[in-house]
Amino acid sequence: MADNYLEYARESYEKRKAEWLRKKKHMPKTRPATQIEKPDDEAL
Repeated sequence: MADNYLEYARESYEKRKAEWLRKKKHMPKTRPATQIEKPDDEAL
């Protein structure tokens, strides 16, 4: 193995992680589900 294999692997991991976090920040946040008012007669 090359002497710098672990260093290269770590750098690659850090780059991929940073890109993933950057994309994650731009994703819409999920909101808690609001309760839907149901009619008294559910057969409708």
